Amino acid sequence: MKDFLEEGAGPDGLPNHPWRFHREDRVARFTLATPDGRQTLSPGILRRLAGGITRAAASGAALAVVDSVVPGIFAAGANLRVIRALEPAEGYAFARTGQEALTEISEAPCATIAEIDGACFGGALDLAMACDVRIATPSASFCHPGPRVGIVTGWGGTVFARRILGSGRARRLFRAGEVFDARSALDFGLIDEVVEPERWGARRREIEDRLVEVSCFL
Repeated sequence: MKDFLEEGAGPDGLPNHPWRFHREDRVARFTLATPDGRQTLSPGILRRLAGGITRAAASGAALAVVDSVVPGIFAAGANLRVIRALEPAEGYAFARTGQEALTEISEAPCATIAEIDGACFGGALDLAMACDVRIATPSASFCHPGPRVGIVTGWGGTVFARRILGSGRARRLFRAGEVFDARSALDFGLIDEVVEPERWGARRREIEDRLVEVSCFL
């Protein structure tokens, strides 16, 4: 897998771009690998992903896959210490930039899938919900912890949740910071399939191949 270096290469030429990009025929894979290793999302990271997906679709990709380089962590949400330090105008820009990026992903001219292993909390869940399809390993877990600290996501998750879950279940998702394991997330309607570890590689490819076939209908 090569590093996606359209932006973010350091002066020594080493990659510090948070997304590793791999293209195989009509499938474009974006693998999160943040320089700090914590898989923490930010508006800039989401904007880079959105731009990458849009460019991949323009060059003929029928499917964009979003996954993580770190086993057991799909992605973390925004850094709460950063959020707490924002002035009001900065907070608006922080939310608006992330919201615009995820809206671009949700409206991408190709199919999108989030392949989730491990924790998918906060802004990471917003990202997953912006994708057309979500599959997960049994060790995945899902939560919007904002209510525990007195905030609600500004990246569009409330809109995506209502589309996916309906109003009642969307309210439950954001009401108390409830944690859903993979099976309960499937029953709740938050994800589309739970894939056992021994079938993860093969089943991912099956689903990806199918999405390439039907991408024009999504």
